[in-house]
Amino acid sequence: MRYIIENIHLLKRQRLKKTSILIEDNRIELLKDKFHSYQYMRMDGSPYIMTPTTVMLDNQVKQMNSSTQQKKYIEENLIKKGCTTFLFYIEVKRERELALQFKKINSQLLNCAIDYVAAVKIPLSLLSPSFVRMCKREKVPVLFIEIEDIKALYQIPWGWIKEALFPYNAPLVPIFLAKDEQEKKMAQNIWSSLMRDVKIPSIPHEIKEGMPVDYSDLAKIGIYPFKGNVYQGGEVTYNLVAYDESIINIEENDLFLYHYDRIQMTIHKGKCIRAGAKVYYRPGYGELLEVKVPSFLTI
Repeated sequence: MRYIIENIHLLKRQRLKKTSILIEDNRIELLKDKFHSYQYMRMDGSPYIMTPTTVMLDNQVKQMNSSTQQKKYIEENLIKKGCTTFLFYIEVKRERELALQFKKINSQLLNCAIDYVAAVKIPLSLLSPSFVRMCKREKVPVLFIEIEDIKALYQIPWGWIKEALFPYNAPLVPIFLAKDEQEKKMAQNIWSSLMRDVKIPSIPHEIKEGMPVDYSDLAKIGIYPFKGNVYQGGEVTYNLVAYDESIINIEENDLFLYHYDRIQMTIHKGKCIRAGAKVYYRPGYGELLEVKVPSFLTI
């Protein structure tokens, strides 16, 4: 089926542009100012602002004990906030646990209605060339590293880690266990400086739970531009917000934080999953996103 959404206000990276979108078979075929000579069904998008859906870090979904609990949590904390893809990590304490944990999580998320990206979280002591190679075989797009003692960073064989990461190059993300904010800030500075010196793909800061992941971080992980984006050739996934002069210059993340109650509709891969206050939950419609090449795009 082909149709055109006309004169929609598309909000991307804090820029609002009036555009028209040609959609065919649940893919965005073309974005243009106008489609004058096309004879397809048309929808008037002028009363709305279209935004990409958000990608969030959320580790609660996998902890839900039943499909009913999972459904309720996803509806209230993800879909109603305009999120159609979430990132989570599997906690691994020993190398041999990795494959087993992946099998377990796949069964836990079998009925998930939105898409998800599986990462791995390990203590710094487990970061080794052999474990990195194992993650590379499993196509793990990002590794979260728990750092308790910042001095231990200097005991890691970073040259071998860099070699093991290549050519997949999944970035490393720190989780600082220090409770003192000053100490945590110092640890972040040391981490950022060290990663820059050893030239290892990484994110210089922690990624906050329950918050939209920044575009630059999504690009390093390889999730962007495929998710969190409205683009030519991409899937038909977006939020519609009632047009209002007060929010035309707002960041998408601020829209998520302060105005998610204004979302009128959420479309996920061509299907309406939320209209007004009503959520249309489709068990099993979500799928694991396999990141083929992390860090392939730099914003």
